[in-house]
Amino acid sequence: MEVAGQLSPDEFWEHMSQLESRVLSEARQVRVFGMKEWIGPITIGDWGWVDDRLSSAGLVHGTPDGDLSVQISTVVGDPRREVVRAIESATGISPREPDYENRHRAVRDAPGVAVPIPCDGVSVEFSKWGGPDRWWAAGEVDTVSLVIESRNYPVEDVALIEIDDVKPYVEGWREYMRSVRGEI
Repeated sequence: MEVAGQLSPDEFWEHMSQLESRVLSEARQVRVFGMKEWIGPITIGDWGWVDDRLSSAGLVHGTPDGDLSVQISTVVGDPRREVVRAIESATGISPREPDYENRHRAVRDAPGVAVPIPCDGVSVEFSKWGGPDRWWAAGEVDTVSLVIESRNYPVEDVALIEIDDVKPYVEGWREYMRSVRGEI
C-alpha cells in the first residue's frame, strides 16, 4: 500500500482496516503457506494486486526489522521471476544503473541449487539462491507457485504447511504496526 502525504491516526487505521479486510477476503481464494513450527511473531507479508487481481500473497514468520524472518509468498506466474526481483531489490540492483542489463542478466541466469523442503509432509524440490544468512527459493506445490525469502534461518529447518486462516497473521501485522507507530 502506498500512501502519499500525512494521515491522521484515524485515517491511517481506516486504510489499514480496508487492507486487512481485503487480505482476509482474498486469502479465501488462494492457497497460502506458512512455517510448520514457528515460535515468534507472525505477520502478513507482501500482498500485491495487478489490475485489481491478487498477484502475490505473503505470510511472514518474524518481523521486517528483526534479524530473523522467513516470508512464504504464493505468486501468480513463474516464481523464478519474483526471486529475481527480490534479489535485485535486496542487493540494490536498479534499472537506473548504467550496467543494469549485465547485472540483471547475471541474477536472472544464475542457476539455483536444488533443495528439498517439506510441504504438508511431502518433500518438494525448490531451487535456492543466496547464502546461509540470506537466501531465496522458488518452487511449486501442486500447481501453486511459491517464493521463500529468508534472513538468518537455515533452509534445512524450513517445513511448510498450508494455512487455512490468515487472521492470526493479520492480527500480528496490526500489533507490529502499533509497535512501530509507538502506540504500544
